[in-house]
Order: sequence, then C-alpha cells, then structure tokens
Amino acid sequence: MLLAALAAASATALIAPAVATAAPETADATATAVPAVLDATALPGARTTDPAGTRTQWPETLGLPKAWAEKVILRDRPDLRVVHVPEGALVTMEYDENRVRIVHDAFGLVTQVPTIG
Repeated sequence: MLLAALAAASATALIAPAVATAAPETADATATAVPAVLDATALPGARTTDPAGTRTQWPETLGLPKAWAEKVILRDRPDLRVVHVPEGALVTMEYDENRVRIVHDAFGLVTQVPTIG
C-alpha cells in the first residue's frame, strides 16, 4: 500500500507543474483529462516514431498508472487497440500493427515501454 501511495505521489509530482500552468478558460468540460507527461523527445536515444512520423512507442509512460498511459497513447493514436497485460503474463507472439500492450506491475504502474505490435 505504501508503494502505491509513493508511486501515485511521484506521478502527481510529474504532472503537477503542467496542470498548474493550464489556463482554466481554455479547459473543455467535455474533453477527457489527459495528464501532461514528459516529452518523449527529452529522453536520450528514444526513437518513438516510424519513418513516416507515426508514433510507435511511448517511453514517457514508464512508471505512470496504466489508465494514464492508455490515455496518453490514445491521445496520440486513437486508432490503436490498447491491451493491459500483467507483468509476467503469457502473451501471443504475433505482430499486430493495430495493438499496443501496456505491461504493468501489481500496483498498476507501467513497467515496459508500450510499443505497437
């Protein structure tokens, strides 16, 4: 329980500055709130797009709760099907260009970089 509280506090600290700077008059009440996370380009060596410029990886979601990670992925690529996979679970090996798996631990925190496939 303590680890979950610490993880939630660190995720809150990660998004707090971006949320505090948002202007309240620009908020759309009907839009789903998506947390502001680190920009993927800020991570060294992170290739997050294919040659056509389409997002294929989301390294900025590592350590975030799985629900937030799903919202970040669907914000970038609403055409994808997101599958939540517990860490260590058996999965099929076929490649599916319309699927992204979010691997999470027992606390629901993302433990592997979500990638298309």
